[in-house]
Amino acid sequence: MEERVTTSFIPKTTLAAPVSPRRGNPMGLANLVAGILVVLAIVGAIALYFFERYTEAAISSKQQSLTVSREAFEPATIQELARLDTRINSSKELLAGHIAVSNLFNELEKLTLSSVRYSDFEYSVAAPGHVVLTMKGEAASFNAIALQSETFAKSAIITDPIFSNVTVGKNGNITFDFTGVIDTSRMIYTPQAVSAAPLGNTTGTPAQ
Repeated sequence: MEERVTTSFIPKTTLAAPVSPRRGNPMGLANLVAGILVVLAIVGAIALYFFERYTEAAISSKQQSLTVSREAFEPATIQELARLDTRINSSKELLAGHIAVSNLFNELEKLTLSSVRYSDFEYSVAAPGHVVLTMKGEAASFNAIALQSETFAKSAIITDPIFSNVTVGKNGNITFDFTGVIDTSRMIYTPQAVSAAPLGNTTGTPAQ
């Protein structure tokens, strides 16, 4: 005898309803961000306030220190030192353009031969920066004048040396006229030049 299978289309269990995902509250997130920004703004304002107070206090302290330092110096002494500095600078400017004629004399003493001597000397300024030296003299011989001309040609101060009116004098010596141009840039006063000035003719033969 066959067994009968009984089927039923009525479910014995209740189907679970689908669970929908929970969504976050957007208003809550926005409030959180706004709260953080407010806190940061408050902290920044407080920090800025204290920084301004600190900066003002530091500036005030520096000003007081500067005032004390200025008062430590006497104003009269400062003015006197300023006037002295002005005088020193003026003196330096004058010396920088001062022509020392002693340099020319030292040059003549150094370069003049023992067989040559001068009887007349004239130093004149023909134009600014153009000084002419004029002399008269006599030499023991024509060769002495030629040698003297060669010696002057090596000078750094006396330029364009010219011997003229070379004649035989009454005593047998050779008389002459001399003209030359002075390089004034070589005659600027310097303490070193004065201290280094020779006491005699460096050639070993003193001029007459």
